[in-house]
Parts: sequence; structure tokens; C-alpha cells
Amino acid sequence: MARVFQVFFSVAIGFLFCFTGIARDARKQRITPKGVFQTDSVEVGKPVYFSLSVRHSPESEIFFPDSTYDFSPFELVSQRTYVSSTDARGTLDSAVYHLISFDVSKVQKLRLPVFVFQKKDCTAVFTTADSVLLIASNNIDLSKKPVLKEETRLAALSREFNFSMLIGSVALIIGVVGSIYWVFGRDIYKQWQLLKLQRRHLEYVRSFNRLMRSAREKGNIKDAEKAIIIWKNYLERLEKKPFATYTTREIIDNMPDDELADALKNMDSIVYGQGRSGNMERYLEVLKTGATRLYRAKRKFVLDSPVA
Repeated sequence: MARVFQVFFSVAIGFLFCFTGIARDARKQRITPKGVFQTDSVEVGKPVYFSLSVRHSPESEIFFPDSTYDFSPFELVSQRTYVSSTDARGTLDSAVYHLISFDVSKVQKLRLPVFVFQKKDCTAVFTTADSVLLIASNNIDLSKKPVLKEETRLAALSREFNFSMLIGSVALIIGVVGSIYWVFGRDIYKQWQLLKLQRRHLEYVRSFNRLMRSAREKGNIKDAEKAIIIWKNYLERLEKKPFATYTTREIIDNMPDDELADALKNMDSIVYGQGRSGNMERYLEVLKTGATRLYRAKRKFVLDSPVA
């Protein structure tokens, strides 16, 4: 029994000297952390900032509280630590803690430690406690029974574009158009080709008739020459061949027709010989008839083709 008491007494004395030494080291280093709130009041659920700073010798190692520390009655939102600065007075370390409180106590206090690293452990040195007053502006008095008020006015709702309906409509249109094209696509394309052929032919006939009538009434050889140019350009678009640059012989080779060949030769004589002929209108009619015959052949080819 005496042996046990002696061991216990020795351990107690050791711990006493250990803590006495730690306290003496802390006093020797003169570490006195300062902690203050940056405002003197706080609202429930609103942010409040607490500044923590300590000045110490450059040889000391100081640690600040982090997210693992209990900041009750506050909760830690974030922490900002500043770079250490050293001068003749020592090294200054500081940090600002972004806190929030849901406590409804009228006075809320907080003190934070800094941890001084010793040879084998760390010593916590606390600041003096600083306090803030609770502002009750956003507090709910639960002792009062809430009173419901009627609200009969219509609330204006913001308009929102219905993208799902748009996507559905576009998909439906694409599906319908795709189905129509799958069933009637070839026929629709063929009719479109025929419509273009007819429109170009009517434009050609209108221009050719106007120039042919002017050449007949005024005896203007220039209008007859213009009519031949329009005729060649129309054949070029219709047959996909360079009729506009063909000579009379080349045109006859591509359109073997005796009456057409005779009309072309006579029109060359009239245009280049600058001579007048009573048969000029008949020759132009032959050219127009030849172009119309090619148009009808092209139209029949489009109609008979399995794929236009």
C-alpha cells in the first residue's frame, strides 16, 4: 500500500511540474491572444465576424482553431487567415472567422484559443471573452398565436416558356413532314421540277413574243437579234448545253431539223447582212416552235423518270 501511494505521489508531482513549466514557458513568451467581434450586435441567422490575433516571438509555433473546433454558441461558416508579419515587436498572426448564430440568448459570448506548440504537445492560450447583443428584429415570438389573414387578390405569375411543348411540337412537325416526304417525296419533287420548267418556259415565251412583235411592227433587226439571244439562253438552261456560244452549225447538229436549220440560216443572213425580209416573223416562229418542242420533251422526261 505504501508503494502504491509513493508511485501515485511521484506521478502527481511530475504532472504538477509539467504544467508549471508549460505555464512558465507561456508567460516567458508573453503570448496574449486578442479576440473581438467586429460588430456589437447580431441577428439570428445573420453573419457576424470575429477577429483573432496574437503577437509572439518568431521562434514560437502558433496554431489557430479550424473547422474542428467547437465555436458554440456560434457555428463556423468560413475562416480567413492572413500572412504573418514580423517586426521588432515580434511576429503577428491573425485570422477572421465568419460565424453565424441561431441561439436566442440576449448576450452571446465567445473566446477562442491559440495553440502554442511545445516540445511534446500544444498549450491552449485563450483570449478574454467578447460578447455581442442579440437584435430581436427577426425573432418570432412563439408565445403569440399567429393570426391568418385572407388574401383574395390574384398574384401575378411570371411567364415561363414551355420548352417541352416546343420540343414536342418540333418533333411532331419533323415526324409529319418526314412521313409525307417518305410517301410522297418523289412525286412532290417531280411536281416541283415541272413547276420550275413551266415558269421558265412562260418567262421565255413572254420575252420572245415581245421582241418578235417589236421586230415585226417596227422592222427592227436589233430586236430580232435579241430574240435569238433569248432563245439560245433558254435552250442552254433547258438542255444544260452551251447553246449561247454555239454557232449555227453546232446548233443544227444538236437539233437536227431541216425547217429549224433553214430558219437559223436565214436569220443569220438578216442579222449579219442587216437586210430586211418579209419572212423574218415566220423564221422566228420556227425557232419558238423548236424551243417549245424541246420543252415538251423535257417535261415528258421528268414525268416518266422514276426519280426526278
